[in-house]
Amino acid sequence: MNVPELLRSGEYLAFKAAAERPDLGYEVEGYVLNSADFGVPQTRKRAIVIGSRIGRPVFPTETHAAPGALQVGREPWRDFRWAVEHGGDPFGGASMPLPPEPNGQNWHRPRKPTAVSLERYRAIPEPGQNRFDLARVAPQITPRCWLEKPTGSTDVFGRLWWDRPCVTIRTEFYKPEKGRYLHPREHRPITVREAARCQTFPDWFVFPETQSMTSVAKQIGNAVPPLLAYAIAERLADALDAAAVRGYR
Repeated sequence: MNVPELLRSGEYLAFKAAAERPDLGYEVEGYVLNSADFGVPQTRKRAIVIGSRIGRPVFPTETHAAPGALQVGREPWRDFRWAVEHGGDPFGGASMPLPPEPNGQNWHRPRKPTAVSLERYRAIPEPGQNRFDLARVAPQITPRCWLEKPTGSTDVFGRLWWDRPCVTIRTEFYKPEKGRYLHPREHRPITVREAARCQTFPDWFVFPETQSMTSVAKQIGNAVPPLLAYAIAERLADALDAAAVRGYR
């Protein structure tokens, strides 16, 4: 799993050519999957590469679709509201909503902001707002580098939407200056547990409290979303079962 650009790289083409040599006999396919299409409340596109010696590689079938583009048998994308209210166990177990005011339990806590950061959060209270809105309404507390760059980086210091999936969870999601990681309503960045839910880590998955927030955030941001990983593994298991029936070894 890697960023979509991998499939256009020389490294991928060299890898594919080497694996498909007659003496190895693999068929290699790469495909870009969007996590949101598999029930993950996050728009995260990643290249998935599968090699197979038992037939053409298989990929999972999408179970969800963007609103307005729904197809028969597919549910709407899950959004940030679903993550915080129902995402405690995306595999079907019992789930409790996360309290809007972080309680510090099970990593439901954000980075501690400075006084000026809090002032900036309050200056842009509406979902979808970002650094451009901050510069418009409160230029006196807007970082100079943002004032001097009037284009690009539309997600920086942005608020998430309740009714849309979260943006891609990266390793520094606890820093809103790195992307659209402000809570839709609360004047704070999303918490570690909210980010974990957006990745579909169940609440019962333990991130040791002895680790730093930086360390845990890297584990969450670099991970394959568990629901997407499950969909891929389930499809591969089906292919292996079918190959066993056909007599492949």
